[in-house]
Amino acid sequence: MLSLIQLALRNLFAHRERALLLLGITAAASGVIVSVSSLSAGVAEAQREAITTFISGDLNVGGFFKVHPDSIAPVVGDAAKVRGVLAKSVPEGCSVRERGRSFALAGAGRRRTGSFLVGMDVVGERGALERFRVASGSLESLARPRTLAISTTLAERLQVKPGDIATLFAQPVGGGRRNALDVEVVAITEKAGLLGESAGLLVSNDTLRELDGYKPGSAGVLQLVCGDTPVDVDALGDTLRESLRGAGFDVLPATNESYAEKQMPLLREGWRGQRLDVSTWEDESSFLSFVTLGLAALAVLVSAVVLVLVVIGLFVALSVAVRERTREIGTLRAMGMHRRSVVALFLMEGLLLGLVGSTLGAVLASGLCVALRGAVPLQGEISNLFFSGTLPLAPGLGLGLLSVVLVTLGAGLATIVPAARAASLTPRSAMEAL
Repeated sequence: MLSLIQLALRNLFAHRERALLLLGITAAASGVIVSVSSLSAGVAEAQREAITTFISGDLNVGGFFKVHPDSIAPVVGDAAKVRGVLAKSVPEGCSVRERGRSFALAGAGRRRTGSFLVGMDVVGERGALERFRVASGSLESLARPRTLAISTTLAERLQVKPGDIATLFAQPVGGGRRNALDVEVVAITEKAGLLGESAGLLVSNDTLRELDGYKPGSAGVLQLVCGDTPVDVDALGDTLRESLRGAGFDVLPATNESYAEKQMPLLREGWRGQRLDVSTWEDESSFLSFVTLGLAALAVLVSAVVLVLVVIGLFVALSVAVRERTREIGTLRAMGMHRRSVVALFLMEGLLLGLVGSTLGAVLASGLCVALRGAVPLQGEISNLFFSGTLPLAPGLGLGLLSVVLVTLGAGLATIVPAARAASLTPRSAMEAL
């Protein structure tokens, strides 16, 4: 084997112009695969960060409460008991935060507009507040009673700015007359990309309780936030469902739906009381799965096209090389080299070209992705689609190794037919050729 490697290296050096060209092809192919895969992975990371900032935790323990069969509210009545069950299963490195879920009509003067209303633990979520893009005002001011942060789109509709007074209208738990609450606008937030107005109205949890008529000790949803800590949220969700059932709660089965999609079917059911729901961040953002799935499919398609082009290019180049090296092959065969050794020699040359070229391309592309990550600004719809104001790239060792393996295997595949053709030559015909 060592002698074959040495001979293959000697042949590549002897035909270095062709070898450099083929190295460039394999390096470019590997670089394209790494770049496209890094973009797909980066958008997936940016999407998850946006979702777990605005509308969901990594895992959510929420609920639906019905005072009577024709009313429903997204609230957990006995939040302390649920926290006790959740605390026993929280992985190390994760934390629990409280959020509120609701829908409200906001008014200023004669103007009205409706949007999703999100309650926050302002004091406990200092880190999350930094991820919101604020056009004006301060989100920290939400810690004051009866204050509101409103998205840029809704602020334009209502023609309000920080310091103005707006009125929130909501249906309290159990129905009855609509509740109204005057609030001070303290911040204007920018649109959350494709999440749109999912967090169009932001208030503190206390303000949301007052508006929706929730009793003290209730909560909208308890969210498990793990950041960079790796957690199998599906397995943890199953564990929590069993624990909550064991504690006496009525828990909904797992479905790949957001709480808003579950609310209307549950409203039509004729039960009363409390039902809990455990969902993952992927469940809550299932309506956005087309973004990551589409980019992943694009990455696979581009990688497949690139590999096909590499295989075709190397096949043509190596087929020409076999014809040009006919006398050399005849000499080797006349010196006693077996057909299998001839095949192995050409395969070794192809694999070396693929390995060296793809490694070089992967390293260069990864370095370029690291340099460009967060440095290329995005505007308009592209920024919304990628959930980021800058180009989200996430190169990794796994992506680099995958591109090296794929391109190297492609190079080996392209070498099989030329290698077999070289091995089929007899010493006499090879020596008499040309």
